[in-house]
Amino acid sequence: MLRIVHTGCGAVEGIAASEPEITVFRGIPFAAPPVGDLRWRAPQPVEPWEGTLVAHDFAPACPQPTPGDSNEFYDREWGTDPAIALDEDCLYVNVWTPALRGSGEDVRMIADRPLPVMVWIHGGAYQTGCTAEKEFDGTALARRGVVVVSVAYRLNVFGFLTHEWLREESQARQDDAPYANFGLLDQHAGVQWVREHIAAFGGDPENITIFGQSAGAGSVLAQICSPMNKGLFGRAIMQSGAGLGMFNRQQQSFDQSHRNAERLFAALGVSSLDEARQVPAEDLLKAAEDLPVPPDSGRDGEWSMVVNWVPCVDGRFLTDQFARTIARGEQNEVEIMLGNTTGEFMEDDADGTQLPAGEVGNLKLIAEWIRSGRKAPYYYRFDVTMPGDDAGAFHSSDLWFSFGTLAACWRPFVGWHYDLSRRMVAYWTNFAATGDPNGPDADGTPLPEWTRYAPFGDDAMRLGQRTRMIRDWSTNAERNALLQWGSATTN
Repeated sequence: MLRIVHTGCGAVEGIAASEPEITVFRGIPFAAPPVGDLRWRAPQPVEPWEGTLVAHDFAPACPQPTPGDSNEFYDREWGTDPAIALDEDCLYVNVWTPALRGSGEDVRMIADRPLPVMVWIHGGAYQTGCTAEKEFDGTALARRGVVVVSVAYRLNVFGFLTHEWLREESQARQDDAPYANFGLLDQHAGVQWVREHIAAFGGDPENITIFGQSAGAGSVLAQICSPMNKGLFGRAIMQSGAGLGMFNRQQQSFDQSHRNAERLFAALGVSSLDEARQVPAEDLLKAAEDLPVPPDSGRDGEWSMVVNWVPCVDGRFLTDQFARTIARGEQNEVEIMLGNTTGEFMEDDADGTQLPAGEVGNLKLIAEWIRSGRKAPYYYRFDVTMPGDDAGAFHSSDLWFSFGTLAACWRPFVGWHYDLSRRMVAYWTNFAATGDPNGPDADGTPLPEWTRYAPFGDDAMRLGQRTRMIRDWSTNAERNALLQWGSATTN
């Protein structure tokens, strides 16, 4: 069944999802193609189109290392398609809505009021990933009465290169446009598009929750900390994002990012921004992949892409390190929910004892958040030993559950897994609707009560075969959390 809505940019035709009451619109442009002179520019407004845009298929993903070749475990987990189309013209959104009935132009809204909106930002270390991954299907979330939007953004060298030439270009235009963090700016522009156009899909532009996983959760934290986002969204969910640890512990400076671009341009043999923008995308990506880590970085042996092409403190979109922004209480006024999987990102402490760095980083973020005077977050630990192999509760393994897409996974899930997924979808959508994950399950019975983080008490919701509030962290993780909390409450 085909359904047409009318946005401020033009008419868009969607198609019934796997459940006919859900309509999905795939591949709607939210910004002009970032190609040619728009490479390494802040996203520009999309031109309105004539006629009806057929939005049945996902748009190409941003150029990236060949999907299916980057990580054998995760490529198998997500069923990555190596034939997926890649193109610099990649700034598109996808929308799942339960609010429409009828067909063709004869479409009507069935909701008596606009529905809450959830905007998804995918992960992939800022280097890989796309909105078409099958675990990100928004149908199950939309079934719970929300409009779901997934936003694509520029990755790796296309999204996170900056150079002094770009700052000079911005100054010459005198438009005060940002000249770095283009991937983060794309996400920001995607949420702006949602705010301007989501009413046509039955969504409430005044009730937007952004959510993401891994680098997508790091992106959510960046959006929370950016002064450009004041009032743009009211809630945020960070999944497997490591809080103020791991890749969020320290953001690159503009100068560091500039030096990486200098090394790349030297390798390419270009001597101007015009020349750099004329390098074919495949040649640019190859050179970016081949560029080693900076010689003075102390990060030999790491994948160079995650060292060279990541967000930086540019003074415009990001004005300071995340931790310092939050410590000063300068983050945007939002309510947050966050969590991690059991044993995520294990690291050795000074004593050689292994710590779950994802958990500790989240607890540090919670401590700073509360210290800044904001409401205590809702915090979870996903504790499911995934069936089918011995991988345990690995990084981002909660995605199948929070999206309700277990049936699309190769793993032999059983009944209680589906029960847990149903509860998680309810928690996520309840939080998006009201700022409180509690409420009825799909069958109308109350969900197990989830309380806000409470130091020295039950502090986390354990999402597992038994769903309940717990305080049973490992000794070292608990010690670190309590030390951090003590610092937060006495300074």
